[in-house]
Amino acid sequence: MNGGSTTVIELRSWYVVRSKPRREGYAQDQLIRRGVETFLPRVVEHSGGAQPLIGPLFPGYLFARIHLESQYTSVIWAPGVHNMVAFGDVPTPVEREVIDFLFERCGEEGIVRRLPSFADGDVVRIVGGPLEGLHGIVQGRASGRERVRVLMQLLGRQTHVSLPTTVLERMAS
Repeated sequence: MNGGSTTVIELRSWYVVRSKPRREGYAQDQLIRRGVETFLPRVVEHSGGAQPLIGPLFPGYLFARIHLESQYTSVIWAPGVHNMVAFGDVPTPVEREVIDFLFERCGEEGIVRRLPSFADGDVVRIVGGPLEGLHGIVQGRASGRERVRVLMQLLGRQTHVSLPTTVLERMAS
């Protein structure tokens, strides 16, 4: 070894793990118990109902960061795991840029939020909260990533209200 800087070679890579049907979370828990670093990106779907639904971004799949030679059997024999995605007989690592992109999109809680997008001038109806049933016109983004400013007629005058996009529904033009 020389006296200069040394290069650290990362022996672990990210791989795609296929879970048993609707068992992504269970497989993730079992892998964590075995000391495997995992990543299960989830998505919030706003279906217009009272509660948003949270589910896997890639149903039936999650990611595991492992040293393939020493941890392969720990992964494939974990309860809830079906197999690892491979091309041929050897599991194929996922490019680090793909994982970094997903981490960035998910945020700290591991959830990608699919939000309806609204443009200035869109006529919207409020579908939840104390203003439910009222209409307004979108007039730009408000503070916060999931809020817009809506111009509404309230108490006989026009008023701007900041509302979460989850309580808005675009009206047909």
